[in-house]
Amino acid sequence: MSPPRLCPLIVISVKTDTRATREMEQLSIACISWNVETTWPEEDLHALMGVRKDPVIKRGLDGYLPDLYIIGLQEVKSQPQNVVMDTLFEEPWTNALREVIGPHDYVRVTGERLQGIVTSVFVKRRHLHHIRDIHTSVVRTGFGGFWGNKGATSIRFSLYGCSMCIVNCHLAAHDTGYKERVENFNAIIDSTRFPIPETSNILYHDYVFWLGDMNFRYEANMTSEIIAKHIGEANWTALEDADELRKAQKSGDAFSMLKEGPLNFPPTYKYLEGTNTYDFSRRPAWTDRILYQVHVDAYENVKLGVEQLLYSPIEVYTQSDHKPVTTTYKVKVFANHDDRCVRFQPMGTWVVGEGGPVKISLDSDVVTSPWDYIALYKVDFTSMHQYITYTYIPQPNLGNTSQRTFQLLFNDELLQHPEFGAHHFKTRGYDDSYIQYGYTSIIINGGLNVVL
Repeated sequence: MSPPRLCPLIVISVKTDTRATREMEQLSIACISWNVETTWPEEDLHALMGVRKDPVIKRGLDGYLPDLYIIGLQEVKSQPQNVVMDTLFEEPWTNALREVIGPHDYVRVTGERLQGIVTSVFVKRRHLHHIRDIHTSVVRTGFGGFWGNKGATSIRFSLYGCSMCIVNCHLAAHDTGYKERVENFNAIIDSTRFPIPETSNILYHDYVFWLGDMNFRYEANMTSEIIAKHIGEANWTALEDADELRKAQKSGDAFSMLKEGPLNFPPTYKYLEGTNTYDFSRRPAWTDRILYQVHVDAYENVKLGVEQLLYSPIEVYTQSDHKPVTTTYKVKVFANHDDRCVRFQPMGTWVVGEGGPVKISLDSDVVTSPWDYIALYKVDFTSMHQYITYTYIPQPNLGNTSQRTFQLLFNDELLQHPEFGAHHFKTRGYDDSYIQYGYTSIIINGGLNVVL
C-alpha cells in the first residue's frame, strides 16, 4: 500500500463579469447521507425529508422546504438480481423518496448509482429551467479499483449560473483502514473528470457538497469504554479531538480543502438494529459525514457563500446500524440568471393519437447537437424519467449554422392516453413551456441538460 500523499493544490481562476455588480439570491439545500445496511425502505421517510405527513398536501405550507434535496445512500441492495430489476424499474429507495416529496412539487432531475452507492437530486419545479450541464461520474475503489463496493458517485450541474458538484462516497472500512481511506479519497479526486473544461475536476466547482459513509474512526487510544464515557457525558469536544477525519484535514492527508460543521451529536455508528443502543462489538464513530467547499471569490464583483443552518443525525430511524445525518445550507447564486434558453411558441390544436407540432426558437448562445431532444411530460411529473414520448431536434442544413427556429412533430401513439377520454384537446405554449390539459414539454440537451 503506497503512503498517503498531500491533497492537490487547486488554483481557481477568477471568472470575469463585465457587469459592475450582480444581484445575488439565496437557495436552501438539504443534504442527507445514510448507510441503509442493505435494508429496504421499511420505515416512513417523511421525517428523513423533513416533510409533514398530512392526509392532504397543503402547498401553502411548503415554503419551509429546501430548494434542493441531495440524498446519498450507501449499502443499498446490489445483488445481481437487484441491479437488473433497477434497470427495468425505479430503484426502491429512490421511488420511496420520490413518493414522499414529489407531491410537494419536487422533481428528481438526476441521479447515479455505483452498486450500493445511490445518489439522487431533487429540485423544486420552479428551478428546472435554470439547471444546465448535468453530468455524472463513478469511481471504483474496492479491490484496488476493480470493484464498486467502495468508491463514489459524482454529479455536477450549473444552477442559476453557479457550478455545483455532489460526491457521495463509501470509503474503506475498519479501525485499521485510515491509509486506505486516504487513498480512496485521492483516487476519487484524481479519477473523476467532467466534460466541462472549466469544471473538469471536482474541486474546480463553485460549490462542492461531499457526503457519505467515510468510515473514519477515532484514534486507536480511544477504547470503547472511553468512547462510551464521552457519549454519556455529551463530551463531543473530546471525541472530535480524536476523530480521524479531523486529523486527515489538519495533516493535509485528505479533505483539507473542505469544511464541516461542529460535531455536536452522538456518533452515528454502530447501533443494534431496531434500537437506539450502541453495539459495542465495534467502536462507535462518526462514520457518516457531510462536508462542503465554496470558492468565495470565484467571480469578480460578487462573493459566493455558504451558511450552514443545522447538522445532526435523525435518530428516529433504527432499521440500519447507522443513523442518517442531515444538514441544511443557504448558498448564494445569481438572481434572475438566464442563459442558453429555448422558447416555445404558441401552438394550435393537437389530436389525441395523432399529436401535433411544436415550434421552438433557440437563443443565440444555445449550441445544439444530434442528441438534443424535446420530451413531453404530464404536468405533475416527479422524475425526468417519466416522459410520455420525445422527439429529436432537427439539425440545421449543412452550412446553415444560423438557424434558430425549428418545428417538430409529436405523433407517437403514446399520446393516446386513456385518462383523457376526449377525441381531441388543445394545447397552448408559453415561454415557461407549460402546456394545457395535462402535458409539459421540456427540452433536454444531449439527454443530460435539463432546461429550458
